[in-house]
Amino acid sequence: MKKTFIVIVIAAICTYGCALKVIPEPVESGVVNSKDNSQTITKGGIAITVRGADTELYSYNLEGTVSAFSVLIDNQTDDEIIFDADSFLLIDNESRQYTPLTPEKVKEIVSKDSYYLIPYPYVGFYYLEDYEKSSFYNSFNSQIPYFYEIYPQDIYTKAITGGSIIPKAKVAGLVYFRIDLNDKKEVKLLVYKKRTSKSAAPDFVFPFKIKK
Repeated sequence: MKKTFIVIVIAAICTYGCALKVIPEPVESGVVNSKDNSQTITKGGIAITVRGADTELYSYNLEGTVSAFSVLIDNQTDDEIIFDADSFLLIDNESRQYTPLTPEKVKEIVSKDSYYLIPYPYVGFYYLEDYEKSSFYNSFNSQIPYFYEIYPQDIYTKAITGGSIIPKAKVAGLVYFRIDLNDKKEVKLLVYKKRTSKSAAPDFVFPFKIKK
């Protein structure tokens, strides 16, 4: 007998229609956009905009949760600047430090054999032992909010690309961290220029409150 194996919802953390919110706390020289809960800080001709991404990614084997922040870096200067994965750190309300995850590591965590990953607050995976019939289930639709498809390539294409930013140019993308924001009250995203020591004060600090 062929098994058609459909996995269940792993977590329904919130009630219907409820979503965790990552709210920016205003800082000096920061400009908050209440429409998308982002904050822009401009220093030395560099404008960085950060907001909490819309999803948290859960691994089906419960190894951990990956949360993402959307970052836009606008080089308004006449010089080349450099930001890469080492430019970001996340600090939670218990002073615990988190370093960014590579897209490869994110893909590994959320499991390479998952056809569907449904983001917070309804998190689950749908897959079949009979691969030939998987296309039928790819037509899955739901009226419940926050359901949409995430394919493995999206993890790569949506990640921010590190390296040089030429004058008057911008880069944008997601920075991933292995953290469950449901367990946190506050977080701070620290951003360092390429040659800034991590023992020095960050060049940019984006504090957020977590509201459930």
